[in-house]
Amino acid sequence: MNYIETQLFKALPYPLNDDNSNDNKNGQISLKIHTIRGETNWLNVSPEQMRQIEQILNQEVTE
Repeated sequence: MNYIETQLFKALPYPLNDDNSNDNKNGQISLKIHTIRGETNWLNVSPEQMRQIEQILNQEVTE
């Protein structure tokens, strides 16, 4: 596992699907973006959106 995969696994140990969100295995997925200019409020994302984010984050690692 690379660093990003390890970090995501700590927060999302169960497969990303709606069932695991509904029965609180992974629970609600929320993220926050920080920059030197400020930060967002907590943003709730669906399991499908999180899968897409995970793919984007891992693309840089493999390229």
